[in-house]
Amino acid sequence: MMNVERAVVLPSVTIIIPAYNEESRIKGVLDEIFDFISTNKADWDVIVSVDGDDGTADIVGSYSSEYPFIKMDRGMERGGKGNAIKRVVNNSRGEFTMIMDADGSVRLKDIVNNLHYLHDYDALLFDRYSNQENSIPLRRRIPSRGFNILVRAFLKVDVRDTQCGYKIIRTDIVKEAFNKIGVTNTFFDVALLYHIRKMGGKLKEIDVKYLHNDESKFNVLPEIIGQGVSLFAFILRHSRFYKYIPNWAKDLYLRKFRWI
Repeated sequence: MMNVERAVVLPSVTIIIPAYNEESRIKGVLDEIFDFISTNKADWDVIVSVDGDDGTADIVGSYSSEYPFIKMDRGMERGGKGNAIKRVVNNSRGEFTMIMDADGSVRLKDIVNNLHYLHDYDALLFDRYSNQENSIPLRRRIPSRGFNILVRAFLKVDVRDTQCGYKIIRTDIVKEAFNKIGVTNTFFDVALLYHIRKMGGKLKEIDVKYLHNDESKFNVLPEIIGQGVSLFAFILRHSRFYKYIPNWAKDLYLRKFRWI
């Protein structure tokens, strides 16, 4: 049972969980969320944005039918993680929107313990790489750290872990930012932080305990290609050279690369 001190006034929060073929892991995440909301009588709700063709939707549907604060949105085809979130973000009703992965790699209690920072910041970001106790394989750590160097250098997004799937953002800001985002793959995290910075949002990054799961769907080569192409395209899109890019190149990116 996860309880918080009664002296802490919980803000209203909408949790958004993008889920693609998470049949084996989503139940534990929803159980943890249900325990927190019911124990603390929190004014929170949950939207699970489901893609994929396994039994994830059946599991989420059973929770949704039993608990009115859990809702499901079903995508007809795989549109990418960024698209799954963008599809439902305008339905967020809380003062803050929490984006979290469906794999349980970060425990809800470790996020909740930092909610007091929301008095002073517009967004809380969670950093997996600064905590030396986290066991993250080199095949994941090396490309992530290299990508982070490029993001900092070219986009001036001064965030240590742009790709962590756990964030809490003021809802009015996250809605406005997503309205500016066209990319639908996992590069959406960078685009989101870029736009929040441009809007003047105050960000705080917090070390977090991360539980690496060997069932992770992270594939190194496709991820490197997808993120690399997206970063290059994003830099061009927000540069003075964009007006010189031919329409065929823009169309090629939208058709072939945006969703990777």
